[in-house]
Amino acid sequence: MKNSKFPRWENASLGIGAQFFNAFNHPNFGLPSNDIQDFGFGWIFNPAGSPTSLTGNNTGGDTARRLIQLKVQIQF
Repeated sequence: MKNSKFPRWENASLGIGAQFFNAFNHPNFGLPSNDIQDFGFGWIFNPAGSPTSLTGNNTGGDTARRLIQLKVQIQF
């Protein structure tokens, strides 16, 4: 967040900022198959969850896609 003062207002300031979530877009894998009888034992077939919002699919922000949030605020 970068704050700048207005020159002729006493306490007024303009704030501009940005937040980045999962900026590098790293994949988040699910758990590997743990059935020893299965041909895919130890393989990972699915991601951790399907991202649907900032906090993912009720699993937290670790499964969210890349998001950028911009913010502008005026305080007086």
